[in-house]
Amino acid sequence: MVDVDASVDAAPVGRHLLLVMVLCSLVALLDGFDTLAITYAAPLIAQAWKLPKEAFGPIFAAHYAGAALGAGLFGLLADRIGRRPAILAATATFGLFALATPLSEGVVPLLILRGLTGLGLGGALSNVIALVSEYAPGRVRATMVSVMYAAFPLGGVIGGPLSAHVLAQHGWQAVFVIGGLAPLALLAALWFLLPESVRFLAARHAPADRIAAQLRRLDPKRGFGKDDRYVLAAAGERSHGALRLILSGDHLRSSLMLGGASFVTQMVIVYIITWMPTLLLASGLDLSQAIWTSATFSLGGILGSLLLARIIDRVDAPWPLTAAFAASGFAIAAVGLGPSERVVLLAAVAQAGGLIVGAQVNLSAYCATVYPTEIRSTGLGWIIGLGRIGAICGALLGTAFVALGLTLPWQYGISGLAALCTALLVHMARRKRGEAAAVSVSA
Repeated sequence: MVDVDASVDAAPVGRHLLLVMVLCSLVALLDGFDTLAITYAAPLIAQAWKLPKEAFGPIFAAHYAGAALGAGLFGLLADRIGRRPAILAATATFGLFALATPLSEGVVPLLILRGLTGLGLGGALSNVIALVSEYAPGRVRATMVSVMYAAFPLGGVIGGPLSAHVLAQHGWQAVFVIGGLAPLALLAALWFLLPESVRFLAARHAPADRIAAQLRRLDPKRGFGKDDRYVLAAAGERSHGALRLILSGDHLRSSLMLGGASFVTQMVIVYIITWMPTLLLASGLDLSQAIWTSATFSLGGILGSLLLARIIDRVDAPWPLTAAFAASGFAIAAVGLGPSERVVLLAAVAQAGGLIVGAQVNLSAYCATVYPTEIRSTGLGWIIGLGRIGAICGALLGTAFVALGLTLPWQYGISGLAALCTALLVHMARRKRGEAAAVSVSA
């Protein structure tokens, strides 16, 4: 009898694990690019269609509404048929609808196509997190999930200067053509190279030779064979009724508190990244400067997520996550004070991104450890889905702030206060779990 959980945890960080990480990171990278494509293109679309900037609130929101629905639907799908087919289907979905976006000739078609693109984006992200968390050994799980997830803001960093160049040379439609063709090209590599989760195979009692083949690829020095019996130490819960399981019993408090934290975090982040180019353009910066400054937020998020992940793995406790959320509140408030000074603005934006995005990435890594394999994709779909609902509110928040005539200091001050609330929610989620929560971050 072979304990699959223990075998994965004992495996070295070898080529097979790195292959899974690279493929999932590429999905997250393109997910991040396509998520922010509309924010970079919005000023030019507004000029071409003679739209006021507040008209883009519903369009931004439609994208995140689709992502919320996609995270839930593809999460349920993955817990029934597997992580691999769900990732393939979600990637194909956001690639095809991103490619179709330039065909829109008005607000309503653009809104619909952004919603359908978001459907695939939300489903892809939740499932690559689940797949990497199930392949990574417990001793480095937070770091590996965070490294993979850091590709999501990296998509925004790469997309910023790329979009600035493409928009100037070829118009707004070209950004979405790139955003559609790239995931469709990646789909071919995923089809041939992406494996199924070995923990999912064990939970579903797949043929022993199939499980053994995956474990041998993870740890070639171990003698896994088709005559062995493969089990999960924490087996017991089934994907049938998975949504009910994550909202009952021991999972209820964690699901509510962490779901609330995801909601507020995404609301703040999406408000910042979707409205920053438009607001900075209105405050006097040119389009290129506004896009580059927005990309600095994502760059800070990458560095912050990696640094925070290493701290969490080293101290073997989640308290740095709470501290990062608390500090992000003050950093975000400082962004509203900096538009007049270019250097000060860049520093404030980078620091805010490093803290709030870094904390959000590691929140997802932490949430992946809360649920057992049988309901992990559903649990992550719930957390990310609530985050996407928060993102809808964040997209509309800019419209509300503009309508109220709030200045940038007020807008970012309110956003910083919301980030402080996230720290409280994460702390409340930890209190119930006690020492078990601290151990689960690295287990």
